[in-house]
Amino acid sequence: MSSEYTEEEDKLISWFKDNYKNIIIGLIFGTSLVFGFKYYGDINTNKQYEMSLRYQEAIKDYQNDKYEKVLSLSEEYQLTEPSNIYTSMINLYAAKIYHDKEMYKESLESLTFIVNNSNSKELHMIANTRYARILILQERYDEAEKFIISIPGYNVNILLVELLGDISYSQSNINKAREYYKACLDLETTPNNRKIIENKLNSIQ
Repeated sequence: MSSEYTEEEDKLISWFKDNYKNIIIGLIFGTSLVFGFKYYGDINTNKQYEMSLRYQEAIKDYQNDKYEKVLSLSEEYQLTEPSNIYTSMINLYAAKIYHDKEMYKESLESLTFIVNNSNSKELHMIANTRYARILILQERYDEAEKFIISIPGYNVNILLVELLGDISYSQSNINKAREYYKACLDLETTPNNRKIIENKLNSIQ
């Protein structure tokens, strides 16, 4: 076998000699990028784990009627991790605490924060439903109705349609209330909730 390089090999070696510095820099950059992504992923994983632990500790306190950790964690996460799932979930608890203390303004603010920052449609719907319930509780019926109607897809959400029926009934608009309750029965729901709506409808026939 000849020890001499072929013409193509000579070209390749020559190219390598001319460009090896760039190749090495590229390899270093590529390796750094891979490890950088891994490092970034590890940081995010660790951060989520830490947030989860602190969330669980706060909920344990909540279940023992100690609310300080929930409220302080809610404020902290709002500032540091506004779009994180644990921020939204801890704010649901904070809103409940404020609601039970009749601090309705603070409760509405916690729910609004979830809607403005969370990427979860499910959490949006929970927050919006609770927001509407508070407005109804405060007898802000017109505001509650406008708010519900502004929610995308409200007409296929049985909880929101039922609330519209409750608003109409509270305003003595029986015909409108009846229409909303009937609309509820066309939507999917649990047998227990269906029975409740049927009872509401029968009571105003």
